[in-house]
Amino acid sequence: MSAQLSRSPACAQGHRAVQRDGPHGRRWRMARPTRRQLLTHGATALGALALGSAGTLAVSDWAAEGAIPPGPAPGALLDDASRINPTAVRGLLFADPSTDRTAELIRPLLRRIAAGDDPALAVAGVRHSMGGQSMLAGGWVLDTRPMNRISLDSAAGVVRVGAGTTWRELIPVLNAHGCSPKVMQSNHDFSIGGSLSVNCHGWHAGHPPIAATVRGLRVLTASGEIVSCGPAVNPELFGLVLGGYGLFGVILDADLEVWPNAVYEPHFDTVAAADYAEAYARLLAGTDTEMAYGRLSVDPRGFLEQAIIVRFTPQAGTRGEILPLSSPESPELQRAVFRNSAGSDLGKAVRWGLEREIAPWLAGPLSRNSIQNQPAAVFADHSAETCDILHEYFVSPEALGKFVDAAREIIPRSGAELLNVTVREVRRDTVSTLAYARQDVFGLVMNFRQERTGAADTAMRALTRELVEAVLAVGGTFYLPYRLHATRDQVDRAYPGWQAAMAAKSRIDPSPVFRNALFDAYGA
Repeated sequence: MSAQLSRSPACAQGHRAVQRDGPHGRRWRMARPTRRQLLTHGATALGALALGSAGTLAVSDWAAEGAIPPGPAPGALLDDASRINPTAVRGLLFADPSTDRTAELIRPLLRRIAAGDDPALAVAGVRHSMGGQSMLAGGWVLDTRPMNRISLDSAAGVVRVGAGTTWRELIPVLNAHGCSPKVMQSNHDFSIGGSLSVNCHGWHAGHPPIAATVRGLRVLTASGEIVSCGPAVNPELFGLVLGGYGLFGVILDADLEVWPNAVYEPHFDTVAAADYAEAYARLLAGTDTEMAYGRLSVDPRGFLEQAIIVRFTPQAGTRGEILPLSSPESPELQRAVFRNSAGSDLGKAVRWGLEREIAPWLAGPLSRNSIQNQPAAVFADHSAETCDILHEYFVSPEALGKFVDAAREIIPRSGAELLNVTVREVRRDTVSTLAYARQDVFGLVMNFRQERTGAADTAMRALTRELVEAVLAVGGTFYLPYRLHATRDQVDRAYPGWQAAMAAKSRIDPSPVFRNALFDAYGA
């Protein structure tokens, strides 16, 4: 890594660069966690990590054999976190732990696809999206998870990660050296390549999406070339790949800025939802808040009328220290509190009371890494009849109240069951071509429970389109990793850069070699 990387804040001092190799080399061992519970983390359900019926898929270790495997048996399917998106694919390919070896092995397939001799390729991590963004009907799917090597330069404040690395794997490595992810989702069961492909964001106060933390990428393009890109090197490709949903190439590895770990003190405030933006600005002003989130009440007796704002400030003298890494204690209890609110107005009222009145009394100091070291899967719906479906809408602070007012009217009228709304601050994104935060915004993550039926999916489509119209009416936008229910016109209006991105794709990947359900719905 070059000397310019030293601009990032260092973590614990005096540590040499460390490396964790893949399956054929050294691995860090997860430290035994302390059993401290963070009820302040709340009960946000971000959907199940569903791998569908991939076990029935006819899969060959084609990389080892040097040959393209046969197609799957009839009826073999992949699914994603929606659990309502079964997709028959041509085959599932596994990356090699070595990113360069992965590129070498995939190039013959890329040439065959470009020549029209094979179907296109979709790129996948843990498949935590919900609309086929990591799958392609009748096509190839590349599972990037074996590319999970990690190299940390704690003095420079930069970590190089293979795209298949999950945050669950990265956090213990960073923690051992007093470092922490600078920006990630609020849960750890996502691949980092996937996080970059959706340009994720989290609870990090005063930060843009993850794209702003990326020093550089290596990308395998449709031509089979490995291209290094960054803010000043091949910036067009850099902006297309970050938030590009795997349509512009395979991310092989990335250099990410890291942040000093610290012990955080939680602070709770209950406010009127109508006053959320003003209260958030007031509560954070003049403080050293480093993480923050809000939650809106889904109690039917005061639907979307109240909010909790939770802030985390670092304890003096703990920044960059080597701290214990804890995991959630009593996940069964956390799950029970959340899942028992599903289908129950009383359960929603009880949960809101616990979050508003009890959690502040039970909460205590916890490290930044421990806050982020939580799985979304703890709260997942495992029912055969229902599933959790996510939406996310982005609005400016000035328009937040208007959008919440619209949602308060639209959602009950639709008959949909809303389980949770989390609010996150996201600063303006100046990197991604398909930026959702073209100004400073609040992101509202909505978790709906729906039946796993065609009729329920049709009803959810209608609700989504109405909410999208409501957010567009106040100058906002919506997030693309979820169900592909928005219309093409709505995508064009929400993402002014969409047409330019698709024109760039036609230029650099005319075949196209890289496709997925998102492209087929809105880009073809």
